Amino acid sequence: MAPRKKTTRRTGAARTRATRRKTSGKASRPGPRKARRKATASRKKKTARKKKTAARKKTVRKKAVRKKAASKKAGARRKTAAKKKTGGRKKKAVRRAKTARAKAGARKKTQARKPTRRKSGARKKPASRKRPARKPPAAKQATGKPSPRQQPAPAPAPAPDAAPRIEPGRTSVAAAIPERVGRVSHYFPRVSAGVLVIEEGEIRVGDTLHFRGHTTDFYQRVDRLERDHEAIDRAGPDDEVALHVSQRVRENDVVFRVSR
Repeated sequence: MAPRKKTTRRTGAARTRATRRKTSGKASRPGPRKARRKATASRKKKTARKKKTAARKKTVRKKAVRKKAASKKAGARRKTAAKKKTGGRKKKAVRRAKTARAKAGARKKTQARKPTRRKSGARKKPASRKRPARKPPAAKQATGKPSPRQQPAPAPAPAPDAAPRIEPGRTSVAAAIPERVGRVSHYFPRVSAGVLVIEEGEIRVGDTLHFRGHTTDFYQRVDRLERDHEAIDRAGPDDEVALHVSQRVRENDVVFRVSR
């Protein structure tokens, strides 16, 4: 007879497990605690995976948004740069057109003014030659025949120290003695007018003035005098008067009165 195996006695949970194995013939199922732990672990893994995928999607979306914003900004910068370039070119073209129009208008105005401008004192008047005095005709007798004894009286000779006499209506600028009356204080080129400061003497409408400076030398007849935009006939010392001039005058040019 074969010897009998020694068996250890099992009690409690081990006994129940052994009995279950024997009875079912399959692996024993885990207890409720282990199953819960597995379920919670699987849930945690799933949630971690979901969080990771969500974070990846979020980063991808953020990158796409940033890329789009950067592309928009770059496009806006390109547009603004192009607008600035085109705007600057347009502004330059407009300025050039305006300057060209202004120059053309100024040329037209000068061309229109040239024929109407009177240059009364642009050139010096030539010196008038004195004509010899005519002899008065001999007195006739009642018979109509000239008497041999009656001779024409000789013309009176002019005094040597006396100034040369200028006949009325035949005024000579060169023969007259110039008298300094003032100087030029300002010139307005658009209206061709000069401002005179009278230092001594006086000037009247109809006088002939001589403007003299470093680059100025011409004669001008006074057709009109103005003081504070009001026409006057004469002006005296310490007066500032304006008159039309045929040529350009400069500041501090000396003004002489030649004839009256």
